[in-house]
Amino acid sequence: MQKKELHISSLIVQMRAHKATPIKKSINALSGAEVITISPEGKAIVVLEAPHQRQIMEIIDSINALDGVLNTGLVYHEFETIES
Repeated sequence: MQKKELHISSLIVQMRAHKATPIKKSINALSGAEVITISPEGKAIVVLEAPHQRQIMEIIDSINALDGVLNTGLVYHEFETIES
């Protein structure tokens, strides 16, 4: 049997509020990323799902590189081993 991993993380992404719409679209376009909500002040809750921790870090780096993103903070990270 082959073992695979599933990594799930949640983030708080602080952004310039006037750029929230294009940032949300860019984050949602990333594989395994979903914006759950954005406050009027520009704080977003984002959930990530990936098969490797390295991919979670790559998604976070991509989010940090978006124009208007000020800060990204990891709130939660868990992984499960899945037997297939």
